[in-house]
Amino acid sequence: MTFCSLIHKRIAAFAYVLLVTTTACEPGAGKVVYVGGTLWNGTGVPPILDAVVIVADGHIEAAGPPDVVTIPRGAEVRRVDGRWLIPGLIDAHAHVERWMMPALLTHGVTTVRGAGGELDSVVALRDDALLGSTLAPRLFISGAAIDAAPANPPDVGVSNATDGRRAIDQLVLVDATQAIISPKMTEALFGPLADEAKSLLLPIAGNLGRIDAITAAAAGVTAIEHLSGIVEASVTNPSAYFRAHSNLAAGRKMVMQGWTTLDSARIDRTARALADAGVVIIPTLHYLEVFSRLRDQRYIDSLDLPPVPEAIRNGWDIARLVRAARMTGRDFTTFRRARPRQNLFVRRFRASGGVIAAGSNAPQMLMAPGAALHAEMAQLADAGLTPKDALLAATRDAARLLGVDSIGTIEAGSVADFIVLTADPLDDITNTTAIEFIVFKGERYYPEDFGQ
Repeated sequence: MTFCSLIHKRIAAFAYVLLVTTTACEPGAGKVVYVGGTLWNGTGVPPILDAVVIVADGHIEAAGPPDVVTIPRGAEVRRVDGRWLIPGLIDAHAHVERWMMPALLTHGVTTVRGAGGELDSVVALRDDALLGSTLAPRLFISGAAIDAAPANPPDVGVSNATDGRRAIDQLVLVDATQAIISPKMTEALFGPLADEAKSLLLPIAGNLGRIDAITAAAAGVTAIEHLSGIVEASVTNPSAYFRAHSNLAAGRKMVMQGWTTLDSARIDRTARALADAGVVIIPTLHYLEVFSRLRDQRYIDSLDLPPVPEAIRNGWDIARLVRAARMTGRDFTTFRRARPRQNLFVRRFRASGGVIAAGSNAPQMLMAPGAALHAEMAQLADAGLTPKDALLAATRDAARLLGVDSIGTIEAGSVADFIVLTADPLDDITNTTAIEFIVFKGERYYPEDFGQ
């Protein structure tokens, strides 16, 4: 070995020892610490003042008060004094499309539970998001909804038990998070489908019509969308409702009329039964509210409708929506009268221990991606939930619906998805829109970074 070679080896060894020593002396190297804000961590505990949140490798290493969590030497410290930190929001019911992704992230929506859509498209988008080739929230997909044949595209129509089992098998093959059934699905067709899903450990959600909510829960539905099947479960004989659901518009009108006839005792009985069954309810109250006010131009003008593609906005043409729904002035009056009863059900269900998840139904009828989820939380609060419960519906409880314990909270082991707000959301739930920046997968983004 030459003298020069020996010197080079000793220099390399010294550099390595120096690197190891420096790293050992600075355990916070590569970590980011957010200090001084008020932390609402999504677990249900009271807010933590002057909190310390340590982010490392895209996850929360520690989060808590300064006398419990120590800032590691060498970490990058970011002061967030006077700010509020809440978990990244979860939209528990959205029809995901590629153009929506920046809008969702801009509004702090870091996770989405897909509720239907064209199977190949949503699978491709989910996979692109996983690979990082598309900057998008975490996507938990259902693929195409399953309905009795003939189904409206992109739903998959089933005519018999074999069709139903095959539809479930297809969703399992693409690693769908859940299956969703549509309103024309009958109890007879649902039975074999539910058996197949149970054997393959695939949850089923229901946008119900021909099956009442209590029967659906007993048969294997774990989540109910849009407050569907509630009226049918609350009346003595739902057969007329089941027949009406052979037509979407007719079924909707009859259900809204049914809501206006329900007394508090029947609502309470159904709410308790569904809470006891462990079903999660995704009410989409903002969607129901907007539908009831399509002829109220002043209300429509008050909505937060960020820019959306022209093709989507054209689909939001109010006159066309009214014609498509075959709505009359009397129908809108009925829909408005139904809303307080729907709110009462949500309150009673929550008071009975039921789990509510916040979903927007974006980008359906005037539901702007991201903004509509904030509006849904506001509607939940208007319905009688506390701001805390409305926040839980868009964080921890939505994560429970997905069966995932690494999102929806800011605690050790969670993914580093959270929002920094300039105002207190527990004082006023609309303060969730006061977003200063978003931390997604450990990286900081400002709303303008998403091009919205």
